[in-house]
Amino acid sequence: MIQVMNWLSMAIGLIPLNRQQLQSNFMLDYVMMLIMPCLYLASYLGINLFHRFGLPFLDDCNSVCRLSNNLFMHLGAFLYVTVILLSLYRRKQFFVDFETRLAEIDVIIQKCRRVAELDKMRSQAVKHSVAYHFTWLFVFSVFIFALYYDSRELYLTFGEYAIIPFMVSSFPYLAGSIIQGEFIYHVSVISNRFEQINKLFEKINQEARHRHAPLTVFDIESEGKKQELKPTPAEKAAATKAIFSNEPKLADELKRQKAQPPKQEDEDELNTSDEEDDDIFDYNDGMMGENTDTSEANLPDLFKLHDKILALSVITNGEFGPQCVPYMAACFVVSIFGIFLETKVNFIVSGKSRLLDYVTYLYVIWSFTTMVVAYIVLRLCCNANNHSKQSAMIVHEIMQKKPAFMLSNDLFYNKMKSFTLQFLHWEGYFQFNGIGLFALDYTFIFSTVSAATSYLIVLLQFDMTSILRNEGLMT
Repeated sequence: MIQVMNWLSMAIGLIPLNRQQLQSNFMLDYVMMLIMPCLYLASYLGINLFHRFGLPFLDDCNSVCRLSNNLFMHLGAFLYVTVILLSLYRRKQFFVDFETRLAEIDVIIQKCRRVAELDKMRSQAVKHSVAYHFTWLFVFSVFIFALYYDSRELYLTFGEYAIIPFMVSSFPYLAGSIIQGEFIYHVSVISNRFEQINKLFEKINQEARHRHAPLTVFDIESEGKKQELKPTPAEKAAATKAIFSNEPKLADELKRQKAQPPKQEDEDELNTSDEEDDDIFDYNDGMMGENTDTSEANLPDLFKLHDKILALSVITNGEFGPQCVPYMAACFVVSIFGIFLETKVNFIVSGKSRLLDYVTYLYVIWSFTTMVVAYIVLRLCCNANNHSKQSAMIVHEIMQKKPAFMLSNDLFYNKMKSFTLQFLHWEGYFQFNGIGLFALDYTFIFSTVSAATSYLIVLLQFDMTSILRNEGLMT
């Protein structure tokens, strides 16, 4: 499925041909990314400047059909021009960086799997669930139906020149949806890597659950503080007497120390950085010898992996997040006017005008298609965020169990605590979003439905009967 989408993206000029090779022919890689925008602009300008091969210039197209088609065409132009400009800006560097970082992450994951003995399990091909295959089959079916309906109606109207109006009707929404498909693929890869490191964290958690802690258990956060005993009145009096009897000796000792020059101050200042370096946990030497062959030895590498995958999420959102904004805006507008045309026009005069029915159904089909794609984007972004949060939750659960390896070396505890605290700050810093305008999660659906409801309340109050009667669609 992913390969088919990549080939289609290269065929219509959305990504370079050799996107993972920096040292390749520049003209060959970007020839389709230049040809397809030129064809689109030629079709768009030809329809609007020469008034040919466009629905608004047909005699059978009434005012409602003309207005709806113009809105659909100009909105598609905004979507396609924005998407193609951002695609040209991205070029190859992102794809090369993504694959390079992903290869580094996979190497460390395989190393951790060998240490955790997960690679000894019988390796099976990844079997996607029935929902996965059904989702892709459903999405492809919706797109094929939308393209078939549009091309068939345009061919019945314009004959062999149907490709010209098709370029300004369905093609922009197809291109925007394919770009979102690329975003879906990259986010799914990130989510899959989070799932893999969560399995490794869960293996450590299971071992901590089955292993017994030592009999002598102490609180690490107490830092060895002992419980103070209250002295008796006799002990207080003896201690006071000893202090007063030692006052002359203490005074003589203070005078002797003041007379000596301070020799160690400079050395202490110079050794400050060394002491700070000693406090930093060494990922290579901080392990206890007895734990090198067990799964908790993966903790340092897993912390590194989590940071690398989060960094990969940042660059992915930086590349595809801006393209989500025009796509979500187009989806919003098409959906609102699709509902308006279906309820206020098609329910009243359905079957009276073939072109008006075509435009109305085109709005409905593409509003449904774009909403499906937008929902998949939001769902996968939420899954990736949830998997990243799950890592911190598993580590926190391990800390609560206080396993033997953590009690025998408090560096493990300090690093796990730092990891959970770091992720708490990271969660407030980053989330998949559309250049900061909105978060790509399920809350976006609620915000969109609320805004759409407000607009529909206004639109549905318009009385279309007089307009339809003037156009001869009502008696």
